[in-house]
Amino acid sequence: MDLSGLNLPQLYKLQKDLDAEIIRRKETDKVSLINELQQLAASKGFSLNEVLGLEGKKAGKKAAATSKAQYRNPDDASQTWSGRGRKPQWALKWLSEGKSLEDLRV
Repeated sequence: MDLSGLNLPQLYKLQKDLDAEIIRRKETDKVSLINELQQLAASKGFSLNEVLGLEGKKAGKKAAATSKAQYRNPDDASQTWSGRGRKPQWALKWLSEGKSLEDLRV
């Protein structure tokens, strides 16, 4: 394709049209491929999810496991800290008073 006869605005329009067409084709090709793979899996007696190892799995990330409280605020028993991550303000205050973190252990 000879592009030398096109001016700059025409080239920009062509670029925009090409980008849109590439996105459209990728989507339609992906849908077509998924359909082909589903048919192939079905012809062998499987679902595509079984083949890919997705059967029975829930979508999304697992929730982070909560850690058991290791330390408790002596002034407010509802405030606890697992010992992971940043120290809470009440623990920092306790340490700044020269007291030991071990004194807060649950």
